[in-house]
Amino acid sequence: MKNYLTFALAFLFLLMAQSSYAQDFKPEVKIGGVIFTGWTYNADNSDFITKLDTSAAGLNPGAAFGYNPTKNQFETGKNSFTIDRAYINVKASLTPQISARITPDIFSFTDGAGATQYGFQLKYALMDYTPISLDNGTNLMFEAGVIPNQWISGIERYYGYRGVAKTLTDYSYTLSATRSTNTVKRTMGSYFSSADLALTAKLTFPNKIADLYLSILNGNGYKNEGFDNRFKDFMATAFIYPLQGMIKSKMDAAKKNKKTRIDGIADLTFGGFMYLGKLSSGEYGVANGGQYKNNRFGGMLNLKYNFDKFGYLKVGGEFSLQSNTVPSPNADSSITARGISVFLDFNPPIESLNEKLSITFRYDNFDPNTNKPGYNASGLNSDNGKQSLMIFGLMYKPANILTLGLSYHILGFEKNFVTDYSGTTSSSISRLYFNTIVDF
Repeated sequence: MKNYLTFALAFLFLLMAQSSYAQDFKPEVKIGGVIFTGWTYNADNSDFITKLDTSAAGLNPGAAFGYNPTKNQFETGKNSFTIDRAYINVKASLTPQISARITPDIFSFTDGAGATQYGFQLKYALMDYTPISLDNGTNLMFEAGVIPNQWISGIERYYGYRGVAKTLTDYSYTLSATRSTNTVKRTMGSYFSSADLALTAKLTFPNKIADLYLSILNGNGYKNEGFDNRFKDFMATAFIYPLQGMIKSKMDAAKKNKKTRIDGIADLTFGGFMYLGKLSSGEYGVANGGQYKNNRFGGMLNLKYNFDKFGYLKVGGEFSLQSNTVPSPNADSSITARGISVFLDFNPPIESLNEKLSITFRYDNFDPNTNKPGYNASGLNSDNGKQSLMIFGLMYKPANILTLGLSYHILGFEKNFVTDYSGTTSSSISRLYFNTIVDF
């Protein structure tokens, strides 16, 4: 009984202290934005096959879809200025414990006539409540609404170039492609949505040595918030900072000397996630009582090393798995997928560059189905679905709010699912991008 009374008095004292502090608090609203725009060039005059020559002359059992691709499926030397995304961020600090965020999302899409249009949707709409915040860094926060997927947003923060390409678990890879008369129908998808309607509890451990997120989600993603499901998905995400104490001590010493950086290791982070749920699939859809199960697991590492006085090297990556159960009339089938991504960001130790110029590299490898049940029908399927992504980039930051970059992307496939302007097939697509990332 004595222990309960001691805890109650301590909690009451904490609330009184926060109430006293709140008297001097002034609410604040900040408006900012993020823009991903640039220019794209079809460097090799190639693209994924969409049209087939289904005449007798085009029949080719050795081709990816059983027929040769038709010629001239797209313009030669195709290039375009693009806007990938534009976000408006409205963030409000309402009380010392309560904050809110609303983020509308402007995005591009192709309409039924094949024209590129711009749409408007809600990306984030959330409230944060922090009932406990201690001087030693311990923090407990609750977040509700349309909230970010903490794994994707965490990896994006370490990768640093979301305006160049989405990270492994958010990237839309090709899951399947099949022939339908003289066209190819292609299905694409990612590990999970980057935002969802959910409730999250975040616990920051003493001395900020780790962050733990526990989330209950609808599972539909932010583009489908229909109230139509009984069951919820669960996600646990953790990031661990084993050298946080040492790094903080060095940073405190640097600030006393009016410096903004430290030499040596500036960041070391380990992380992992577990996602258990159905990801908007049917709950009970077949006579045998089977149920969709779409589970995901993964881990990450990030290391940043600052050279003496100028420049740095950052290396990192993530490894993610999928374990899916698909109900069928006779027996449920299982599908497993696997992906790995590694990235590097090198800022030369040259004083005149002032840490504004970086050389970047990234390599992804993704297999949409590692079970390989063994069928060999024409098209992209579980036997030949492996894909890879390589990105070479040169990034320049004239200011903290602006990144300009030139990047070369090579998307590779296991078989010749790609055709060039003349109809010659290959296994890769090359793109040259001029990237502009504005974050203010």
